[in-house]
Amino acid sequence: MEPTTTEFVNQYLESGGAPFNIMNLLVFSYEGLAAMSNMVHDDIANAFGNSDKSAILDTVSRKIVESFDAKKADAAYDETQQLPKYIDEMVLHSVWRRTIYRLNEMHPKSTMLGAALQRISDQGYQAEMTLLNSTSLHAHVFYPLLVECFENIAPSDGENAQTQMSELINSVCRGEKTYILAQYVLQNVRRKLGNKASASIQRIEQELESYMLDNYDLPQLAIHIKLLLNGRAVGGDDAVANAVTGIIQSTHATPGDVVVLYTQYHNAFVKGQQVPPVDLLRDERVLLPMMDQAFSHIWSSTPINTRTDLMDKYLWLIAYATLFNDNELNNATKRESLGQLVSQMKELREEIPIHPNQTNFNKIISKIINWISVPVLARIVVLWIRDVLSYDGFSYYEMYFHSSEVPTPLLLLEEIAHYHPLLKPLVFSVYKESFESKVQGFLPDKQIRLQKVVINRIAALVQMDYALPVMQYFSKQVDVVDETVTVYFIYRTLVQFEPPYSEEFYIPVLQLTERVMNSLKIAREKELAPIREFLQSIDHATAKRQLSLLPAPSATS
Repeated sequence: MEPTTTEFVNQYLESGGAPFNIMNLLVFSYEGLAAMSNMVHDDIANAFGNSDKSAILDTVSRKIVESFDAKKADAAYDETQQLPKYIDEMVLHSVWRRTIYRLNEMHPKSTMLGAALQRISDQGYQAEMTLLNSTSLHAHVFYPLLVECFENIAPSDGENAQTQMSELINSVCRGEKTYILAQYVLQNVRRKLGNKASASIQRIEQELESYMLDNYDLPQLAIHIKLLLNGRAVGGDDAVANAVTGIIQSTHATPGDVVVLYTQYHNAFVKGQQVPPVDLLRDERVLLPMMDQAFSHIWSSTPINTRTDLMDKYLWLIAYATLFNDNELNNATKRESLGQLVSQMKELREEIPIHPNQTNFNKIISKIINWISVPVLARIVVLWIRDVLSYDGFSYYEMYFHSSEVPTPLLLLEEIAHYHPLLKPLVFSVYKESFESKVQGFLPDKQIRLQKVVINRIAALVQMDYALPVMQYFSKQVDVVDETVTVYFIYRTLVQFEPPYSEEFYIPVLQLTERVMNSLKIAREKELAPIREFLQSIDHATAKRQLSLLPAPSATS
């Protein structure tokens, strides 16, 4: 029944209306759709013993969508600027929120539905709204939605950040309008959160920019927006803007562009003048090409650049980009650290051995330990280790691998991942290369021993809040590696943790155990014990079934 029916009846009677007439109107106009829906549900529940309301609710939702008149709804809302009272009831239930979302996708310009979206957002359901195309048309909804989304992602790390980033990209990278608004909001969030989240905000910016560059026919869009939001002129005489654009578009830091950037940044820095925004230098598509020019001789066949005057400029720009924020130019400690970092980079560049044997590797370990304490140097060391391990068909393992010892390069990678969380994806990529390597001269059993040694290091990454990428990788590898290797990975992963397990963790593990169940049945008790304990702690039908298939603990265990 319409919510205003009682009020209307009272007004009619108070105005002298005949009770008989009002009774006729109510009887013949009342269709009783709500009551009929409840009756149908009760009949279904009684007949089939199923109290699930999803079918009837979906039907009602579909009927609402089919019969909704946006013009009438907007006219009523525009007149009162008040939402109907039933909207507050609908917001509390997911099925009706989804109905409002569907209507909003169909009628994106509806003022009434825009207000309903705002009400949903106010009630804390912003996460549900990130995938709505129409949300971006309502700035009053989209803006706070983005702010909350960015503030949630900024302090995140590892697997949670990756999941949130995927949702954010789907929401933001639909077109120029949403992308520009998102980058503007990011600038505000950066100012609000300050230095504590600057690296994370930079990561978000670069993820969004990379997606726009890779997926749209306007490759300069992301570059130009970045420059404009940093106060630089595009397509004119702005030397910094032109140099940054040149590096990003060519993916190569030419000496000409680097000299321009050095002149603009270094001269202003030394003279105490306004220095161009450091974020432009810190962009990975600018910073990494400069690092490649300065250090690629360490991990590739590129000859070392011996032009000291030019290399000094590369190294100063890299050091400045990784040390300073725009509000720290007068920080005496940072200024002193700038010179120290340039000296460290020179030392690394000149002293780190190319394709070293074990003796030369061990000689420089103490310096490597010192270098990897600095994030930018740690990244260079990771790339160097990748080359050390993979050079000449992974000949390092052929010469120096012993299953009783962990190769020193792998231990260094673990240390780097521990102290520099943002380098975990790069470290993991090096682990994966070693895990998938086919070392010449290795018999199958020795290859498996190498894989298990690498798994021990990968398991440490799982403990560092990097479980989801690792689980996704092994779910793809399970069909191409020996099942005993996958069993060992499950064992090494589970032995590090205790119940309770989150659903995000135990579901991928259950999927792995399901695919190697035959090997689990004959696995050693040492490997089975933590797997059995894991399955016992999970209230899930699959876990209970798998547990019933495993052999019982032996009497001597």
